Amino acid sequence: MRTSVLQALVLLTLLITIGGNGWFAISAYGQANDQAEGNAQILAVEVDRLLLEARERGAKGQLPMAWRELNGRVKAAREDGAAVEIWRELRRDARRLANMAIFVEEMRQKKSGLEGMLGRFDQALAEIASLHGTTLDPALCGTAAANQLIDHLTARHYRRQVLIDSLTVVNRQLTQESSGQGAAQESLITSLQVEVSSLRQQLWETQLRAGVAEADRSAAESVLTRRQEREEAITRIQTFITPAEGEISLMPSGEVVVRVFGMDFAVGSANLQTSSNALVGKLTQAIELFPGADLRIEGHSDDTGSRQANVRLSRRRAETVARLLEEKLGLAADAVATVGHGPDRPIALNSTPEGRAHNRRIDVIITPGD
Repeated sequence: MRTSVLQALVLLTLLITIGGNGWFAISAYGQANDQAEGNAQILAVEVDRLLLEARERGAKGQLPMAWRELNGRVKAAREDGAAVEIWRELRRDARRLANMAIFVEEMRQKKSGLEGMLGRFDQALAEIASLHGTTLDPALCGTAAANQLIDHLTARHYRRQVLIDSLTVVNRQLTQESSGQGAAQESLITSLQVEVSSLRQQLWETQLRAGVAEADRSAAESVLTRRQEREEAITRIQTFITPAEGEISLMPSGEVVVRVFGMDFAVGSANLQTSSNALVGKLTQAIELFPGADLRIEGHSDDTGSRQANVRLSRRRAETVARLLEEKLGLAADAVATVGHGPDRPIALNSTPEGRAHNRRIDVIITPGD
């Protein structure tokens, strides 16, 4: 029982600045080789070195659950021939385990009991609360004090979010007012554009009758025909892809964008659930309406978590969809281009669950050939 409590406090206090040489040892160790890059083999050697260091510091005995879990992942990575990205994650976790072991050893050498660690924990909570302009109930300690701090910070976050949403509403109202003021000008511009279009049409018809613009007429008809064909294809797509599953748009450049909201990925993963098989089939059916078209899959996310992690996850999800489409369409490997934009291109507010759900999407960009 004492060991399990000690491990729990170790995990809680690793983020707390502690005095003495122990903190500097942990900090220096965590910063070592942060810039190191290399192939999977070099990273595997680095992971082994960190595991050996952690074992020598007593991780196997003092942190058995973390030790077994990490060793299992390293073994699986070797058996599967894991990619460089996986080995980088293992190096990070091995470094963390070594830091944890150093901390435990520091506590054991100083003979710091649970009472001492609890005191440092409570002191750190009080300092964090002071930095954020709040105070904690002096009668609370440990988990209870941490929960109160979380409640205070959460309430403060919500207050700021309400202010942000209020400013967003005001900005939207100002935009609408500005749009109203410009409505008359836009109406005039539209009228002029219609008149110009009519004059152009008359000129075109005159040139046709005179027989001096046969080539231009053929080119114009070809462009018009292609656009009509794409609009007809979009209309067909809208018969089997529902608004809840996605939106279909024809861009001025001629690209067709199928914006998909209904892809069901596991949380924090690029693994596509079997419930999305039907939607992948519909995407295949839509792409087949544009033979020979170039394809690009763009992944997007909300702003929850770090930007770097979201960009990486959105790219991996785009790659998952691209590989499935290549298989179903009989295309060569990597024939479908992919890119991950993460949270950089939102189409809705991230302050609501509905907005975040719309931002977590897959865009299928279809570029038909001329």
